[in-house]
Amino acid sequence: MSLSEKAGTALEALGLTKTQVKAYVALIEKGTMTASEVSKAARIPYSKVYEALEGLRANGWIEEQKSRPILYTAKSPDTAIEEMNSRHDAERREREQLVLKELTGIYEKKGEQERPEIWILRGTAEILSRLRTMVLDCRNELLIALPLVIAPYAEEIAGILAALKEKGVKIEILTSRDIPEPTLTVLDAVAEVKTRTVLYGGGVIADSKQVVLLLGGGETASSALAIWAEHIGLAGFAKDYFQILWNSPDTSKKR
Repeated sequence: MSLSEKAGTALEALGLTKTQVKAYVALIEKGTMTASEVSKAARIPYSKVYEALEGLRANGWIEEQKSRPILYTAKSPDTAIEEMNSRHDAERREREQLVLKELTGIYEKKGEQERPEIWILRGTAEILSRLRTMVLDCRNELLIALPLVIAPYAEEIAGILAALKEKGVKIEILTSRDIPEPTLTVLDAVAEVKTRTVLYGGGVIADSKQVVLLLGGGETASSALAIWAEHIGLAGFAKDYFQILWNSPDTSKKR
């Protein structure tokens, strides 16, 4: 039985040479053979057959029996491919560890020193992307000041918050009394919600270390502007202000 051109190309993509493919197929078809027999069965020049067989053995496709002459036996295709994948996975993990060790050292030595402490976020898409990442990384406490302009995204936000609530994260949302009742109901299902008549700006504080502050705009998707910082001092200041509003007499759980 001859191997299709497509299958042969696939084997080459897995790392075999054309000569190795011929030798391996011959061993599958004919069974255990000597190098001379493989050369004849696969129509490989005798001068090249040993190189092909050694390559197959080294990569786990065949086994050799130390006899005189040496006998070669093909491993089953599923075994050979499974062993190849395991070997590649181990090599990949080793490379990853090497890269991580060296690059992390460079990053911690210099990269962190040059990284800005405050980032400007422009446009609704970029702001929501950063908020999503920040929220998903939250482990203990999430404080949200939700202005009316963000109300259209409330259901999307609530879907993420529901998963956090199940993990035991404390979630508090402060929003405007003008927010639509259906939106308020959605938020109330996943967090403790309070409203107030006047809400100055908006933002999110995660675990008292990350903060996003909305700076205004938002009339169009591209005009929204915010800042993000992973700064304990700034996050702490924002949290203190949030708690002042949260505990203010002008803030209540009902409209």
